[in-house]
Amino acid sequence: MKTKTKDSFPLIITKGSASVKIYRMTNRGKVMFTLSFIGASGRVRENFMDLEEARREANTRAAMLAQGDLEALKLTGRERQVFVAAAEALRPTGISLDIAAREFAAAFEILGHDAIIEAARYYKRHVESALPDMTVGEAVATFTEAKTAEGMSALYLKDIRLILGRLAHACQCNLKALTADDLRGYMAGVKVGPVAKNNHRRLIVALFNFAKAQGWLNKGEATAADALGTVKVKEEEVEIYTPGEVAALVSAADADFLPWLLLIGFGGLRREELAMGLRWEDVNFERRCIIVPAAIAKTGKKRKIDLPDNLAAWLAPYRGSTGAIFDIDPRKRMAKISAASGVKWKRNALRHSFGSYRMEATRNAGQVALEMGNSPAVVMAHYHEIVHATDAKAYWSISPAAAGKVISLPAIAA
Repeated sequence: MKTKTKDSFPLIITKGSASVKIYRMTNRGKVMFTLSFIGASGRVRENFMDLEEARREANTRAAMLAQGDLEALKLTGRERQVFVAAAEALRPTGISLDIAAREFAAAFEILGHDAIIEAARYYKRHVESALPDMTVGEAVATFTEAKTAEGMSALYLKDIRLILGRLAHACQCNLKALTADDLRGYMAGVKVGPVAKNNHRRLIVALFNFAKAQGWLNKGEATAADALGTVKVKEEEVEIYTPGEVAALVSAADADFLPWLLLIGFGGLRREELAMGLRWEDVNFERRCIIVPAAIAKTGKKRKIDLPDNLAAWLAPYRGSTGAIFDIDPRKRMAKISAASGVKWKRNALRHSFGSYRMEATRNAGQVALEMGNSPAVVMAHYHEIVHATDAKAYWSISPAAAGKVISLPAIAA
């Protein structure tokens, strides 16, 4: 039956922000009413012969659209129930289902997994906490100032500027917002060898521990950097120097480079520990020992190294010196001393020489392990019965007098 009406077309049926229009159309002399609205897949048009029926359907469609229930317009059965339930769950937030779905998909892509709730909890705990806002760049700058004030070596400060400066450039955000996954992703993009990558990790951990001590991160919790694992370095065959080669190296060394050779070759220190700022104040000449502070030790634990007689004699002219023991880049010096002495430079061979000759001299894996900052198992695996007793005796007899360097060891000024 043809409906008579004086309504002005198009009629607009609204529910909230949603609207459905009703158009009056004529087709082959017959009047029909067309509903028009934007559905889930674009514009939708539906025809009705009766205006009241068109009105009822327009009201239904508008109400569904207002609820963000676009897909429910074409779903039936179980799918429709799920869709409506999802829309109902979002109702308190005021967020429509399509926006929620897009944001979830974006979060999934960023995280690489669906642990959205865990990420939200982390954000709430760390980012929206009472912790102060401190960008990575600001944290690095303050950390650098603190280490400069502590008198750390120029070499260590250079590593801070290069390594942590790179981190600050890559992560221009709040320090407290960085997650372990963020740092793992960053480290994966650092294209350096395993030893250098471990140096990056060590400085990043030091930065985050400093931040925790400053109250920029929660003191009672592990930091994101703590989750970074060390990179396994491929074990190489232990190379050592003969006593004659070590004597040649120390004889060819300049006075400012000599302590670096001595403390590694006769003290077993790591190159990184010297670079990070071992100080003359850490050498106790009265007690005949070196105390490696926890802050620069690779293991993070303070350790004591007893001074062998020859090392005590070598270091005697430096007694009374203060500040960083070694404050220059050793790489060029290595090449220079190698050329001057005729001894091929072998990576980490000085420390391996200490371990091998010290083990033979003391026959005590526990003592050598404590001095080197290793485990007794590592010492036994790498340094046990490597050298002959006569060679060990010759090694520990290398002294300033034997090397002819009694006079050329001026104390370094404070």
